[in-house]
Amino acid sequence: MIVELAPRFLTWGDVDPARHFFDSASAPQVVRSLGPARRVPTRPGIPFGDPAMNAWSWGEGRPWADAMSHALAERYGRWTVGWRWAHDEGDFDGGPVGNWCCPRDSITTPQETIARVVAALCEWREWLESLAGWFDAYPLNLAEVEDQRILWERAARNLILQVTDRTGCGSG
Repeated sequence: MIVELAPRFLTWGDVDPARHFFDSASAPQVVRSLGPARRVPTRPGIPFGDPAMNAWSWGEGRPWADAMSHALAERYGRWTVGWRWAHDEGDFDGGPVGNWCCPRDSITTPQETIARVVAALCEWREWLESLAGWFDAYPLNLAEVEDQRILWERAARNLILQVTDRTGCGSG
């Protein structure tokens, strides 16, 4: 695993939307302009269960998705690597993104694939903005944790509910 591409290693400082400008309206044009968008691999027309499909997914699909992650991170910042943090068992499973799963399932035609990348990137960003709203709703001070016990418990409960609702808890 390439750690810089794995969303589980991101910190809030890496992803805080207040620190990273993003214009979702221009995202389709920006993503289409990136190098990997001009080299979307063609998924073979074989059954998903065929061992050759798995070999294609790991040999061509995954390196392409990694290249797209690198290109997005170079353009927008490291926060973008979460675009592949899929529900259930995808590239980086157990995450909040439903618009991308893995190369085998998500790479189709170049146009559809790029549209999925854009949708997944925007979905990831919306999730981060949602989290920022929850953090703003519960401005807690670690130095006053004992005095704010009820607020901390309420904040934790609400964040856990948001995460479980968004991810569906579909991965161990």
